[in-house]
Amino acid sequence: MILTTHYRHRSFLVVAACLPVLACGNNEARAPNPTAYRWPDEFAYRLDLVSDAQQRGRTIEHFAETRTVHFQIRDAQYLAVSDSVIKTSQRPGEPIRAVPYDVADTIGFYVSVGRRGEITRVQLGCDPALPACAAALPSDVTRQLRRLIPRLPIWEAPRGSSWEDTLEFDDTMRPGGERGAMITRYTGRRDTVISGRQYWVIDWRSARTSSRPGAPPSEPTREDGMTLVEKDRLVPAFSIWAAVVVAPELMRAGVTGVGYRGRAYLAGSVFDSLYSREIEH
Repeated sequence: MILTTHYRHRSFLVVAACLPVLACGNNEARAPNPTAYRWPDEFAYRLDLVSDAQQRGRTIEHFAETRTVHFQIRDAQYLAVSDSVIKTSQRPGEPIRAVPYDVADTIGFYVSVGRRGEITRVQLGCDPALPACAAALPSDVTRQLRRLIPRLPIWEAPRGSSWEDTLEFDDTMRPGGERGAMITRYTGRRDTVISGRQYWVIDWRSARTSSRPGAPPSEPTREDGMTLVEKDRLVPAFSIWAAVVVAPELMRAGVTGVGYRGRAYLAGSVFDSLYSREIEH
């Protein structure tokens, strides 16, 4: 997969509001907002994802997934592998059933991540000549990583400032692959304190478009999310996101839309103790 990034910023005033259950405060003068991450040699994120396929306002299938993704340094890049993967689905009036693993659940991938969240290289840890491996697209990994790792500005961002990042991808060398771009706009919010630790709150909105060779671009898929960056260890500690997808291929299958939401939290953080035992159906 080919990845390129473009970066620009601008500032404007916004009204910042505290999030529920978070203790907020205007601490920018005491602790500047991070302008770089301090990536450890090893870390992990736990992910919870749920989605609902709807037909004229009625849920026809509910999907839930949990997993833990471990990152460990290998030859100046990270090797990431998943474990504790649980995927289920349920239709109205039917019992919950397990969803079989696919190749993306069982292989690792290599990724290079810069100090400001630059995702410069993603390579799947399997043979692309194998049909099962070819079905797993690196751009899917990239999109998931961008949800967990916001792109930081190069300057100390005051409250209410905004900046953008464009992440381009090209999977057209793989069967069924697409090329496109994901543009994310970030807004820096005020600091917050949770269990004695200080976090920088970043709101974000992304728009992803893609196309196959010779075909027009798809309608943008938009997501809204929020990330908390821990200001002591300088790593993203918690992210949430949500979106609704309406696409022609879904409508042809009788689905009028799919709504999904997700969250990710750093293993060993306060969010781990809050959420790791919770099972969402």
